Formats: sequence, structure tokens, C-alpha cells
Amino acid sequence: MITKKKRTTAIFAVVFLILGVLAAHYLWESWGFYRRVPEEEAALRTQVVETAERYLGCQEADGSFKAIIDLYNSQESLPMGYEVQYTDSWCAVFVSAVAMECGITDILPTECSCERQIGLFQDLGCWEEDDSAIPLPGDVIYYDWDEKGLGDCTGWADHVGIVVGTKWPFLKVIEGNRDDAVTYRILPLNDIHIRGFGLPDYSSHLKNTP
Repeated sequence: MITKKKRTTAIFAVVFLILGVLAAHYLWESWGFYRRVPEEEAALRTQVVETAERYLGCQEADGSFKAIIDLYNSQESLPMGYEVQYTDSWCAVFVSAVAMECGITDILPTECSCERQIGLFQDLGCWEEDDSAIPLPGDVIYYDWDEKGLGDCTGWADHVGIVVGTKWPFLKVIEGNRDDAVTYRILPLNDIHIRGFGLPDYSSHLKNTP
């Protein structure tokens, strides 16, 4: 006969086992791909993330963020003909600078405006409107901080970052101009503030690259 004490001990053992599995999942497993992609594509997506991560710690306080804006402004033809100032918001500039450094501006268009960059993704047929979608590393995520309702977020995009990876049920992103610096954000998948995703077509870029 199973006593109340033995039953309680068994329940605690199961709970501790589950907690241990969760701890291993979140502490040791890397943030990455929720599904398999071709090896070359995975390598390019990883390169984009690693390039973005090299800017971690760049901030306004010590002026190191200026290198990001200077790179963006080095384009032969600036979007909208606008030269970004050091006093401007620079989240989309950061994403664009990473794209320039990685040589993928054909699939990740440069812009200093989140909304205009979304429009460029839409023109390419690479915009994911469903904010409950699960992105891959190297995809681009947009936010609307004013969103308060349920359902698909369709408001004005306030901010943008590059997806580092997923670890269900969370998403890790690297962002420029977050608290005036390049840093990470971890948020739930399908967070209420997710506006949508720009999905660079990495496979087509690889096919068109000599």
C-alpha cells in the first residue's frame, strides 16, 4: 500500500526531475534554429548573428555607437538621401549596418526607418505579418510598443532587431539603440508587441552569389 508520505515523496521527485530538465534546457542548450535549414544557409544566418554580436556593448555613453552610424552613412546611395545624425534613433541603422557588413543588402534592405524597411521587405515578398510566427536566426523582428490589444499587431513599428535564436517558448534578439546600446532582449514567442518579421531570402542570395 502506498502511503501518503511515499506519494508526496514521489511527487516531489517528479517535480525536481522536471525542473532539472528545464534548467538544462535553458542553461546549457544554445539559442538556435527551431527547424533544420540547408547547411550553407545556416552558416550564413549564423554569420549575420555573429556579426551583430561583435557590436555588443557599443553605446552612446562612450561614443562607440558612432561606428555603426558611420558605416551606414558610407553607402554610395543613402536611402531617401538622408544622412543619419548621431542624435537620431539608430535601431534600423544597426540592422542595416550588419547587412552591409555581411554583403546581404539584396535580401535585407538598408533603411534608417523601421516602417520604410518593412515596406521594402513587403516589396521583396519577404514580410511575415503573423506575429505568432517562429523566426530563424538572422531574421528581422519589428515591435510596436503601443500595442495593447489581442490578435495580430498591425500598428506603427517603433523598434527593430535581429533574431539570435529561439528556445521554446522564448525568443532571443540582438538590438541596436536598446537603452542607448547594442544589447540582447529575451521575450516570449508571440509577444503582444511583436509587429511582424522581415524574412531575408538567404537561399536566393546563396544561389545568386558567385
